[in-house]
Amino acid sequence: MPQKRFGHVEIPFKRIHIELTNACEFDCSFCPKPIMDRPYGFMDLKLGKRVISQIAKHGLAEKITFHVMGEPTLHPEFFKFLDHAALEKVNVGLTTNGRNLGGDVGSRLLDYPLHQIDVSFQTPDEASFVLRGAGKVTFDDYLSGILDFFTAHRARWPETIFKFRFLNTRFRVKSMEKRHGRIDVMSSNRELRDTFARWVRAVYERLSIEPEQTSEAIRRLESLVCHKWNVVEILPNVFFETYILEDWGNAFHEGKVYDAWAGYCFGMKDHFAITQNGDVTLCCIDFKGKTAIGNLNESTIEEILSSDELGRIMAGFRRFRLVKPYCKRCLGGKTFLSWLIKPVLGIGGLGLLKPFFYKKTRLYR
Repeated sequence: MPQKRFGHVEIPFKRIHIELTNACEFDCSFCPKPIMDRPYGFMDLKLGKRVISQIAKHGLAEKITFHVMGEPTLHPEFFKFLDHAALEKVNVGLTTNGRNLGGDVGSRLLDYPLHQIDVSFQTPDEASFVLRGAGKVTFDDYLSGILDFFTAHRARWPETIFKFRFLNTRFRVKSMEKRHGRIDVMSSNRELRDTFARWVRAVYERLSIEPEQTSEAIRRLESLVCHKWNVVEILPNVFFETYILEDWGNAFHEGKVYDAWAGYCFGMKDHFAITQNGDVTLCCIDFKGKTAIGNLNESTIEEILSSDELGRIMAGFRRFRLVKPYCKRCLGGKTFLSWLIKPVLGIGGLGLLKPFFYKKTRLYR
């Protein structure tokens, strides 16, 4: 899709994140929820409708994604947001922890041909599920609810992109583990391959895939390694993805952080975020809302994306200079050496390093 200018940015964005709520019923050890200093709340329905309409009017994004912090399906008017997006013909992505897919929410979602559904499953077995802080929810109930929903939704809407997201802890994050204890999920090649093999069998069995195809798919999993971002296409429009544990831009580090002297970021390039109170922030990693450049209760998207402040920020990004203090900390280093090297890798090495850190595998012919 050809891009054009809209204020200080190029559109369409790949996605615009809309946070329906920053509240969540889980207390995951690997989530920054405990250190988020924003008050909990729910996006006003009128505000959400207005935002979606503005995005549609100006063709700002290929899709909207209900995701920043929180669990979007907890919003008491969740389906009204979906209905309005459908009315405006806006593609919708839903990122969910999956807890409510096995109940009434999941049953109602079967009527919606969403563009994409990402289930942040993260913990693929009963042992690691304890990291979710899920209260009385059992792993078996959680798993069966998600798989039941997936099977029914795919039968009805096979064009919906469906992603299961899993945590990968090959690299330790000491600052995070200092607060929560050891975080250990698929931390070796063998564990990753065996876990995905179990999940392939579970999904293929649900969809009545032939045993020969299952065996061939599992054989192809032997190429996976756990230090990479693995994108495994198990069937058309169905993916398993691994995400390496990270500390949300040095958010968990209690020691000194050397502010980045330069840097590269995808914020306001392929996406930006709108928090539940209407703040427009530069990226979805900013869980505290510290990069807010305006509020949609007071201004339109056009006014915010055309503002002088964003102009200064984007001019800085073009020169690999960071304007916002939060960006400097996010991309900063915990040591002098990492402070020195990270900007060089971020600016000059992304294209070269992507093949090393990114691996896409297809399991079917």
